[in-house]
Amino acid sequence: MKLINEEHLLISLKAGEAFAFDRIYTTYSKMLYTYLYARLDDQDLCSDILQDVFISLWEKRETIRIEASLKSYLFQAIKYKITDQYRRNYKYQKYLTELGDYVNTHFTAPVDNIDQKNQLKGVMHTIDGFPCRMKEIFILSRFEHLSVNSIAEKLSISPQTVKNQLTKALSILREHHAETYLTNMTILMFLFEKLK
Repeated sequence: MKLINEEHLLISLKAGEAFAFDRIYTTYSKMLYTYLYARLDDQDLCSDILQDVFISLWEKRETIRIEASLKSYLFQAIKYKITDQYRRNYKYQKYLTELGDYVNTHFTAPVDNIDQKNQLKGVMHTIDGFPCRMKEIFILSRFEHLSVNSIAEKLSISPQTVKNQLTKALSILREHHAETYLTNMTILMFLFEKLK
């Protein structure tokens, strides 16, 4: 995109002209997605972040100040989102580690508890294997007891995306842990309350 063309697009974008937004999206979305995927390796999460960045661009179009180029601005926004995602992922990995430690120290001795302990470890392993965004939404919903709307607001995504991710997560858990799903989820929620 030539500089003069970019300036024209930015003026048109600020005026709220959809064609300018479409042109910017068409020009940059693929390279931004490739950059995201190389760092996060999660298609759903990358799509969500890309959508967030472009929604933010549209919502802030009237007040946006771009010092260098539009490309630099978009990549900077993507880098910020990646850093934020790494920070969040670290926090939830820490939750899962603390939960694992709690299970290891509080479910000891009797043979009955060994099976339950192994089942809980299986559920934790499944949750840990969720895509980053799904895991984050699931933990916010089930362990921090946030509502769908609160999660959507906190993560800057739509409530429908939250619902879709929760439905997928619960479906995966039921599929992998059908016999023990309800018991394990009750225990896990109780344990997370104790860890806070």
